[in-house]
Amino acid sequence: MMIPSIVLFIPNFILMKNLGWLNTFQGMIAPSLLMSPFSVFFLRQFFLSIPLELEEAAKLDGATSAFIFWRIVLPLAQGPIATLGILTTIAMWNDFFWPFIVNSGSNENLRVLTVALQQFRANQPGGPPDWTGLMAGTFLSIVPVFVLLIFMGRKVVESLQFSGSK
Repeated sequence: MMIPSIVLFIPNFILMKNLGWLNTFQGMIAPSLLMSPFSVFFLRQFFLSIPLELEEAAKLDGATSAFIFWRIVLPLAQGPIATLGILTTIAMWNDFFWPFIVNSGSNENLRVLTVALQQFRANQPGGPPDWTGLMAGTFLSIVPVFVLLIFMGRKVVESLQFSGSK
């Protein structure tokens, strides 16, 4: 988490190129989904807050480690996992630079909204950009995140409070 994310762009780009994931949705999604140190530390804090007595009681009842994880611990972790999903979705929705680099602007079908708004602004023939169209597009880009936070905002706050305290 101490390394700035911009430093990881070149290694991630080389990895996506070697995997053949340039100009694909996988190439845009994989680094954000699989390589997030915040997710590791967030879930670590949550798992440390689960009482050890809960696992010991399950072991006394004859449960295996896999059973304890899948049937006891994982259902308890639904809130933090949902929170990570929401926060990752919002971060990926607002991301501009990585989708711009991975897609290279060549495939219009893979262009995410933030990159499309930039292209819309840049493609105005001479003169100033169409500010009304740009603001309408920007407003439409905010709506899904706003709706997500309205319905799931309480779960995010509760999960952050729960995993932050010991």
